[in-house]
Amino acid sequence: MMGRDWEKRMRHNKGQKAQSWPAVSSCQYSAPGGRWRKAVWLCAWLVGSTALSGCQTGAMKDAPTAPDRPWAQRTNVQGHLLAGGEEAPHAERGTRGLRMPEGFRLAADHSMPQAPALASVQVDHAYNLADLIDVAQSLNPSTRMAWDAARQSAAETGIARSQYLPHLTASAMGGYAVLEPHNRIRGDASANSNTKIHGTLERQQVGLEWLLFDFGKRRATMEEASQISLGKNILFTGEHQKVIHQVALAYYRYSAALNNVALVKQSLENAHEISRAAAANLRNGEGTVVDTSQAEQAVAEAELVLARTEGDVETYRLELLTAVGMNPSQPLHVQTDNKRDIKVDDIRLSDEMVHQAVSRRPDVLAAYTSLRAAQSAVEGARASYRPQIFMNGNVGYNFDDLHFRNLPLGTVSSLNDRIHTFGSLITAGISVPIYDGGLRRNRLRQAHEREDSARAALQDAQNNAVRTIVSAEAMLHTGITAYQAALSLQKASQTGFDAALTAYRSGDGTMTRMLELQNTLLNARLSVSDSYYGMLSAAASLAYAAGTLGSSAALTDIEGSLAETAPEPVPIAPQNP
Repeated sequence: MMGRDWEKRMRHNKGQKAQSWPAVSSCQYSAPGGRWRKAVWLCAWLVGSTALSGCQTGAMKDAPTAPDRPWAQRTNVQGHLLAGGEEAPHAERGTRGLRMPEGFRLAADHSMPQAPALASVQVDHAYNLADLIDVAQSLNPSTRMAWDAARQSAAETGIARSQYLPHLTASAMGGYAVLEPHNRIRGDASANSNTKIHGTLERQQVGLEWLLFDFGKRRATMEEASQISLGKNILFTGEHQKVIHQVALAYYRYSAALNNVALVKQSLENAHEISRAAAANLRNGEGTVVDTSQAEQAVAEAELVLARTEGDVETYRLELLTAVGMNPSQPLHVQTDNKRDIKVDDIRLSDEMVHQAVSRRPDVLAAYTSLRAAQSAVEGARASYRPQIFMNGNVGYNFDDLHFRNLPLGTVSSLNDRIHTFGSLITAGISVPIYDGGLRRNRLRQAHEREDSARAALQDAQNNAVRTIVSAEAMLHTGITAYQAALSLQKASQTGFDAALTAYRSGDGTMTRMLELQNTLLNARLSVSDSYYGMLSAAASLAYAAGTLGSSAALTDIEGSLAETAPEPVPIAPQNP
């Protein structure tokens, strides 16, 4: 009745506004007694469920709406991209970040830390290959990341070693307690009292945990961590070899481009010389206008080739500066290498040399350490089936200062008590694993699978190393042969061009034949330049494939680096009895 009267009053006072309330009012007021409370809880549960489901589905609004529609980014006023649910700091009330314009582009995040400035190039210094390699090893981020990874693995070895030592923990605790129980002692009304208890307490304790013997599980964990750390150190060395190889190849390409520019300029001078000779013959009545036009065409073609070659110089300069880590916007002066002589007989690798090269390659050694780490993991998984002997101990001191007031005693109404307690306990025991639901069995199975994968990876690394070494050796042989052939071609082309130019000046020969010989001479010179630096690049690749590219010295003495052998053992002097 009360619910219906309330509805009538609401309709009378507020007209149409009360029409939106009947469902809620019936939940709250129509049921007598405890029913209306259940209805209220039901309504609250429905509202809460709806709100939670809205929060659950609302998270998808931060994802792209379709595969062909751009992602609606949200940023703050500084351009920082906001994650889902993240509010924009310092934004106006009611905003959740600024939306960027439509399109497949991201906003510039100005809160991102700026990259450090690149090293500047010394303009007045001519860099040789050794200088560029030294700078690259200091600035290249990959060597820094490899160094950090090696140090992290060394820290993992220290963590594994700490399992051999006891673990000590110390704890201290203090507090203040108040207790006011209301007591009523039956049988004597005068004995009723409100007892009050308050006081301070202190607890100090030192605990000891020491695993004494575990049948080789810690030793296996330690060996696994040591092998992983050794592999990271090997990869650190391999990363430096990779940087040296990249810088060397970029240096040789840049040097070849510089040398090609000089050769094309020389060819342009030859074209001008031919043009002047054609003009002189035309004035003397021994030439034709066709010869003059062909000579001018040859000059234009040489200028076009020069422009393209100078563009290659700029491209390879940027590549070299990027490989080194220097500022690419600055000019670079290098000392070119053009006095090397490598013979085919000096770099023929025997089977024993290939075997030594494979055994010192960083990727092969790292794969071998991964196999040994996997074998140690198998030993650790097997040791988990064995018991463990441990020892525990603790030393503690306790102090309690308690005060009792209004005690329900006839003659004593208050009492103070101070308690000092000192104790120690040392225990030893043995833990024997019995059943763990297959956990150890599955871990042992995982360890065996990891060992099998590591063995296959080692075999693949060895096969790939042999292929790479043999291929690099063949490329170097081809490069040396091509260089020798290009030298012979250049010598013959130079002789033919000089003879044709002399004959044309004297009135014999044709312009067409002379221009053909001039183009042949240019191609021969470019072939010599490209094959020479290609030969040096192939030598660097062979040293890198053989694992001997440890410094710039290996590039200047490729034969000595390939013939490198293990140092002889130092004899130990006999000790006097």
